[in-house]
Amino acid sequence: MSSAVVTEPPAPPPPASPSFDFLKPLTFVFDDPRWLPKILIGGLFVIAAFFLIGVFFIYGYIARLVRNVIAGVPNPLPEWDDLGGYFSEGVKLFLVGLVYAIPLLIVAGIVFVPAIIMGSNTDNETIRSLGGMSMACVWCLIAPISLAFAIWMPGALLMVVVKGDFKAGFDFGHIFNFIRANVGNYILAFVVALVASFASQLGVLLLCVGVIFTAFWARLAGAYAFAQTYRLSSAK
Repeated sequence: MSSAVVTEPPAPPPPASPSFDFLKPLTFVFDDPRWLPKILIGGLFVIAAFFLIGVFFIYGYIARLVRNVIAGVPNPLPEWDDLGGYFSEGVKLFLVGLVYAIPLLIVAGIVFVPAIIMGSNTDNETIRSLGGMSMACVWCLIAPISLAFAIWMPGALLMVVVKGDFKAGFDFGHIFNFIRANVGNYILAFVVALVASFASQLGVLLLCVGVIFTAFWARLAGAYAFAQTYRLSSAK
């Protein structure tokens, strides 16, 4: 008498973890049924940014967008209904960026100003050549520092937005560990921001005025990309 061997069906494979969506940051704006008035208002604040005041509102608006993306809100593009909140948070983010920028501005001022004076206010060819060489050497130094600054700042500002704490922007160890743990998605987010920035220049074709609105869209796309990186991160 033989006994039947009962074999259990193979276990289903574990669900694939969500991956970085490269296109979503570039298109999510247009999924919102009210995207046009939101972008138009944002463009007006871009104009106001020429007088600095608009920068604060834009930063605050983007901070709200980032939190919506992290929370998984279906249409994360906020309404322009909390200008006071946007302004106050935008000031905080602006000050974080300013604190980071001050050392670079000081170094540039210390080196560039003497080099410019040497190159323009003398008839001595040797001194003018030294001034030109000094500026070339400084550019070789400033370029990689500026690149590192551009890569680091989204992570620093992201932590301020998420933690709601000014000091989080200077928690260097935490920011570095976050970038290192998510370096693949972080680089993809950085590339998305670059692509959006380049594409925004097409707004010049719309009677030049369009670049104001496409520039705002580009900022939103970059913010979405880095927020997506945080949402997918296992190390926060």
